[in-house]
Amino acid sequence: MKKTLLFASTLLISLSLLAQEQKEVVTGAGYADDVYYSLENGTVTTVARNNWDIAFVAQVMSVSILANNGSGVELYTYPDGTIDDWASVDTAGMAWTPMYNSIETWDMGAFNANTIPGDDFDYGWGRYNMITHQITGDSILLIKTLSDSIMKVAITQKDPMTNTWEFKYAYLDGSNEQTVPLSAGAYVDKYFVHYSLDSTKFVDREPAMEDWDLLFTKYYDYTIPYIVTGVLSNDDHILAQEVRESGMDQSTHNSYVDTAFADTISIIGSDWKTFDMGSFTYILNDTVVYYLKTDDGDSTTNSAYYKIYFTGFTGSSEGKYTFMQERLTFVSVGKNKVMNLLQVYPNPAADHINVVFDLVGRSEIDIIDMTGRLVRTTRYDASGFTNLSLDVSSLNPGVFFVRVSAEGESNVLRFIKE
Repeated sequence: MKKTLLFASTLLISLSLLAQEQKEVVTGAGYADDVYYSLENGTVTTVARNNWDIAFVAQVMSVSILANNGSGVELYTYPDGTIDDWASVDTAGMAWTPMYNSIETWDMGAFNANTIPGDDFDYGWGRYNMITHQITGDSILLIKTLSDSIMKVAITQKDPMTNTWEFKYAYLDGSNEQTVPLSAGAYVDKYFVHYSLDSTKFVDREPAMEDWDLLFTKYYDYTIPYIVTGVLSNDDHILAQEVRESGMDQSTHNSYVDTAFADTISIIGSDWKTFDMGSFTYILNDTVVYYLKTDDGDSTTNSAYYKIYFTGFTGSSEGKYTFMQERLTFVSVGKNKVMNLLQVYPNPAADHINVVFDLVGRSEIDIIDMTGRLVRTTRYDASGFTNLSLDVSSLNPGVFFVRVSAEGESNVLRFIKE
């Protein structure tokens, strides 16, 4: 029989973290604040949402520019001229379609929304120049700021070689024109650099990109279409998966498909709740859970799986989200402190599993289900290399964990019972 080995270097998990925890995130009355949240550390930063109008991506290989749609900022492409017509903008009869940030990716802000499909050199606000290797602005955009002022804006260039931007803006009559340089390299640890057009200043409001996983915020969902309150994810390192099943028990549900995770930022989004016009309260959907997976594209570094589902939402009175969070697995490739080798085979298993480990002394081999419940314990006096056969024929089909413990330390592997 062919042996399928599940190596410790690819699926070590910490069951001490399997217990569900209730979490709270508060965005304030009227949802006034954005909250950057870490799955590992909780709330990282709480910051007012109404202190910026536009935001420039800080990463070298992106040209995304956001508008603060969630606070009512509106952006339009001026249809009657190019950047060369800067001095003669005419908004008479202005009735154009606003542009919004993508709810799929952070790499497509509102300023990029009119990108020409199929044109690899077009980025919405400008075009790539094959001679200078810069993105040169070609468009005039009109923006309604947080103060309801109407301004004209042009992104004059981004230089990927130096990670610098330049943009200009003014009132429609040309007054108070500002030309602003931005050295994004100074902010490269962040996702975006924010700017207030009304205050003529940059706003340092975002934590380091690696420090947050979820953003609790307001944003414009053009599929509905209106401004919603919800959760967007950090697609730099977070993959998400939504599972909806009629009659599910959210607390015990543990069925995700590892190949179905995606980096779409609005997978959690806002539709885990609906507003009941009769009672003027929010009704939570109790048939949906979200699985989250950390991913940096490098199999030699740490990854983790989480499950969350929402149990409360107060609405605009205090903007409080309540949800259950569970860390499912922790994947590590570091040196095994308990034993030099840990394997489980066959996997999947029908009647028995073989647990292979190398240690000396008293050990405990536990089988645990996905809820963290101890199913079976076997005590064994090991004297070195061990291949221990365990009967699993009585287990129901599903996902289980084998935990081998010795001298106060333990390692865990997952297996599937057919």
